[in-house]
Amino acid sequence: MTLNQKSLNALENLKNHTLSEDKFQASKRSAVLVALLPNSDGELEVILTVRSSSLRTNAGDVAFPGGTPSGTTEGDECKCDPEDIDLIATAKREALEEILLAPSATQTLTLLEPALSRHMQVVTPVVVYCPEMTTADLSSLYPNPGEVSAIFTSPLENFLSPRPREHSWFDMSWLHSNHRVHRFDGCGTTNHVIGQDVEKAEAEKNVFIEDRSKVGWPVYGLTAGLLIEVAKIAYQREPDFQLYAPEQIVSGDLVAEWYNSRHGLRSTL
Repeated sequence: MTLNQKSLNALENLKNHTLSEDKFQASKRSAVLVALLPNSDGELEVILTVRSSSLRTNAGDVAFPGGTPSGTTEGDECKCDPEDIDLIATAKREALEEILLAPSATQTLTLLEPALSRHMQVVTPVVVYCPEMTTADLSSLYPNPGEVSAIFTSPLENFLSPRPREHSWFDMSWLHSNHRVHRFDGCGTTNHVIGQDVEKAEAEKNVFIEDRSKVGWPVYGLTAGLLIEVAKIAYQREPDFQLYAPEQIVSGDLVAEWYNSRHGLRSTL
């Protein structure tokens, strides 16, 4: 599939992105894979997953493939196996395990500044491009039962210019700062794969799939925030909406604040 000029420029902007020095050393650290691929119009779309309803945390939420370095569990010190030489390897291994996206099928473009999840996990986005895939090849991926209930794609630029009535937000107080949470509805309606862990009778499952073709899935919280940041870098512009709450501390400062006083923050949350 031939990328249009806007998408070619977007990939180049991501490759040229300069990452500020990451001085963070943490016991809770993870990486997610932001995988981009073209659609039939040469526009970039992003691969997203729906977490299995059987998972302990964030069940049913939309997320990127990703997780902690091999050999660690939540709360462990970050001790990478030789398999995971860095966070790029972590993100790619997790994508292989969760959706069968082979590391060899991706080209690393850049890493983004780490962000802090609501579970106090430091999350590093790894942005990659899938040069041999298009959105029409989504069915070649496989949702790992027990981890992923669906896979879908959504146009990257929609996270800067959402369609009418498909973007909303609310402000909240988080880590002693105002914080804006964004939500994008109707994602994945035209291109999705339903996993085997959707335990429904055949007729009921057909209705479920038909409903998803109409309403899709909501993307919100950290995943939405990271997609906005990726799109900002790719297309070199601000979103069509107000990104931050008044006096909000941006993600880099938020991570630094937690790093510099992490024990104090943990004791108050």
